[in-house]
Order: sequence, then C-alpha cells, then structure tokens
Amino acid sequence: MNSTSIHIGAAEAQEDLPKKVVLRAEKSMNLMEKINDYLVKFTPIKVGEKASFFRLLATMINAGLSIVKSLAILAEQVENAHLKKILHYVMDEIEAGGTFSGALAHFPDHFNEAQVGMVEAGEASGQLNKVLVQMATEAEKSAALMHKLKTAMIYPIAVILIMITSGTLVMLLVMPKLKDVFDSLGGDLPILTQFLIDFSDFLVGSTWGLQNVIWMFATLTALVGGIVWWKKTKSGGRIWAQFIFMMPVFGKLVKKASLARFCRGLNTLISSGLPILKVLRITAASIGNPLYAKRISQISDDVRHGIPMGENMKNDKKFFPSMVVGMITVAEQTAQLDHITGHLADFYEAEVDETVKGLSSLIEPIIIVVLGGSVALLVFAVMQPILTASDLIV
Repeated sequence: MNSTSIHIGAAEAQEDLPKKVVLRAEKSMNLMEKINDYLVKFTPIKVGEKASFFRLLATMINAGLSIVKSLAILAEQVENAHLKKILHYVMDEIEAGGTFSGALAHFPDHFNEAQVGMVEAGEASGQLNKVLVQMATEAEKSAALMHKLKTAMIYPIAVILIMITSGTLVMLLVMPKLKDVFDSLGGDLPILTQFLIDFSDFLVGSTWGLQNVIWMFATLTALVGGIVWWKKTKSGGRIWAQFIFMMPVFGKLVKKASLARFCRGLNTLISSGLPILKVLRITAASIGNPLYAKRISQISDDVRHGIPMGENMKNDKKFFPSMVVGMITVAEQTAQLDHITGHLADFYEAEVDETVKGLSSLIEPIIIVVLGGSVALLVFAVMQPILTASDLIV
C-alpha cells in the first residue's frame, strides 16, 4: 500500500467520524425519548386537573371554538405531560374522523365509563358544553368527598406509625440499659417487665443484632403489601368491603359515601340524557364499592324486566334507607328522577362531611386514651421492679 492510498483512507475515516457521532447521538436521543415517553405514562393526572380541563373545554366550545381548536389551545396550556400527550392523541383521532368520546375511551385509567358515556350523550344531543360543565362539577365533588374520607384516616394512621416507631426505639435503646439494672437487683421480674425485656432481646439480641428488626419490618411491609394486593382482587375487595361495612363508625361513613356517589351518578348521567339502564350499569361500575356495585346491578336487571327501582330497593335497609327508597319511588312516578337524586346527593354529601367531622372529634380522645394507656403500661413495667427492689434482692 503506497502513501497515497494511506492518505485517502485517513481522509475517508475522518469524513465517516462525524457521521458515526451523529448516528450515535441520534440513537441516544431516541433512547432518551423512549425513556421519557415511558415515564410520562406513569405521571398521574389529578382529579382537579381533569375538572379544570372539562370546565375550560366547555367554556371554549360555548364561545364558538371548534373542539379541535379548543383541544389544541388546552394542550399548549396544561402542565401535566401525560394529559398533554393524551390531548394530542385525542386531537389526531378527531381530525381522522373519530369522535371525542371514542378517543377518550382509549384511556380508561383516566376517563372512566361514566365520563365517556356522558361525552357520548353530549355529542349526540348537541349539548357537549353543558355536559362538560356537569362532568367538571361531578369530578370536583367526587374529589372533595374522597379527600374528606382520606383526611379522616390520616390522623389515626399517623399516630399509629408514631407509636410503633417510638415503641421500637424504646425497645432498642432504653430497655437494654434497664435490663442491666434489673439484673443487678436479682430475683424474678414481673410478667409485663419480663415480656418487654424478652421482646427487646429479640430485637437487639447479641446473636442477631438488628437483623431481627429488619426482618420484622420486612415482614410487616410484605404483609401490608399482600393485603393491598388482596383488596384489589374481586373476592378480596368484596370481603374487605363487607368487613368495613360492619364496623360501627366507618361502616356508616362508607354507606353514606356510597349513597352520595350513587345518587350523584344518577343525577349527572340522567341529566345528560343517557337511558336508565345504561345509567345504572355505569353507576355500578364507577361507585367504588363492590357491595353496592353488585346491588345496583341487581336493580338494573329488575328495571330491564319492568320492575321500578323503588320496588326493588324496598325492604332493603341494609343498603338503602327508607328516605332514599321513598324519594326515588316518588321521583319515578313524577318523572323527576334526575332532580330528586340531585337533592339526595347533596344531602348525603353534607352527611359525609358532618360524619367526618364527628369522626375526627371521636378519634382524638380515643387516641389520647390509647397513648396514655401505652405510656402508663410502660412506666408501670419499668417502675414496678424498682419500687419492689427489696423483694428482688437475694
């Protein structure tokens, strides 16, 4: 090989080098885009964001903008990357000849069957802007209801976690030092004191060290994870709902919340122009309680055979109080089911609010008693052998 061919080969290599760098950069960009798209799919869309989307879309359509133009404007304004991507997909579907409701149906995790059905009814009746306002209002009320239920549970759960953490720290740091004091006294320790010392030895024993603590928390985490998974199964969800339903205070709260969602669903969907059978089917699927879902499905089957809702619900006070049955019976007879169920929904949403407030007031003294009792037992277990030291000395 002469020097000329060597120079030509070097020049070609230098020309190929930028191309290789560009290709490598393009592959890297494609990989990053794929990772970004994957992460965007798991970005949650809050109920408040959907409510704002429905309300703004209704305002734009009411102002005379086309639905594609409205979606394009909203896609530029929203900050949620996942919602932005969904809006672009919906725009493409509509421009390709599809419907708004059909495009939303591709995202059941974010737009449930009730919302898709309402949009479909709004498109068919030419009242999409009105339906979107109803959807925004319903989403806001549903979010407020769930927030109240979660708020009622945060305080006791937080206190329980603090009790477990503080108790574990006492077992790890305090009891081993007290054990040396008790050993110096000699004799037999009271049962409660001995139990605490044995439990402390289990957590920080010389053989295992802190491994027992790690295993204990790992087992507890696995147990909680197993319960959460079990609750999501069909049979597990039904059993858990039945257990909560039978609880003295929380059972009444869940019943009122389910009735509020049931009545609100009837009010919103019937007002949108959907037929009663479809309304009942959608409500059963979206109520969030497997016991009420099964019961509403039974009502739907009877309505399909010509039996009125009030007749089916009669003498079933476990799920439907006499007031609900009576008002729905009157509503069916006077063709005012949407109007009356709206009043019922308002009533039970207010009842849930009052129950949550009462529950918070009830939980506080119970927690104080439990905390005081726990501290008293701990002090008693520690002080009893010290106060009776004369009996323990050999």
